Amino acid sequence: MAKNIRSKELGFGTLASKNGQRFMNRDGSANVDRIGGPWISPSDIFHKLTTMKWSKFFLMVFVAYIATNVLFAGIYYYLGVENLGMEPSDNFWKDFGEAFFFSTQCLTTIGFGRVSPHGFWTNIVASTEGLVGLLAFAVATGLLYGRFSRPKAHLLHSDNVLISPYRGTQRAAMFRIASKRKYSITIENTVSVSLGMNDESDGQLRRRFYVLDLELDKINFMNLSWTIVHPIDEKSPLWGKTMEDLVNARTEFIVLFKALEETTSQTVIDRFSYFVDELIWGAKFQSTIGTTTDGKPVLDMNKLGEFEMAELPPEIPQEEVQTASGKAGRSGKV
Repeated sequence: MAKNIRSKELGFGTLASKNGQRFMNRDGSANVDRIGGPWISPSDIFHKLTTMKWSKFFLMVFVAYIATNVLFAGIYYYLGVENLGMEPSDNFWKDFGEAFFFSTQCLTTIGFGRVSPHGFWTNIVASTEGLVGLLAFAVATGLLYGRFSRPKAHLLHSDNVLISPYRGTQRAAMFRIASKRKYSITIENTVSVSLGMNDESDGQLRRRFYVLDLELDKINFMNLSWTIVHPIDEKSPLWGKTMEDLVNARTEFIVLFKALEETTSQTVIDRFSYFVDELIWGAKFQSTIGTTTDGKPVLDMNKLGEFEMAELPPEIPQEEVQTASGKAGRSGKV
């Protein structure tokens, strides 16, 4: 039987690297280096500042705040602390400290009044610093708003994709996802999975991408965990493959998730991938769903990626499975 496998171009091209680099990183960013063109653009800076970790963002703001004040404090010290209405001392750190704290007051437009600029150039520097402070805090406020308002899927996914028993007689590739949100949910959740594999059938090493048929590619509400299942049948690019084949082909599962966030009514997306190193052959997920004493469903997020090893059934063409089922039915055996 000829396989009916849909190929797909994901924007990564067909060039396959012999060292087996993944095309998409775990965080969803493309594992591609670009040369030429502009070194950086304002949109790149905004994207980086609104997507980096909160700890890194606050550290960067703090370092920028200190560096700016040190710069202006150096200028005030060079012009002379007497131009700040203070008597110079023989202690560098005392005079520089006074200039530094005056700079913080000027940059934040606080102005306690104890120290004030005197002279033309000192007032010019103080006025310039006041303008820099207004612009800097406007940018910082915009970045904070951008970080809070940026649509995010808040999605968790299992660390591994499993090749598991499926419906007793079949095999399937599967992984799990769940929402981090406790009180709000996403609606109209859709997912698509593509498979990347090295192919040398025409004598040249190329990267082929295939769209995987899923048991279920859409659910209305993300209340519990969702196990994404790709049945491995004759139409699957995984049919007839062994773990060794998948390793040699540098197999990669690329996942795109899309949903509607009910709080903001905005579309949210998430993307991630599983490389062959994160593929477990012959395993099945443990249950994440339990119930309370009164029968209320409980989702245990700690078990999202937990699995146990399991024996895989042999690959049997669908026609043989149906024939065997029919004979069992006619003989009264189930």
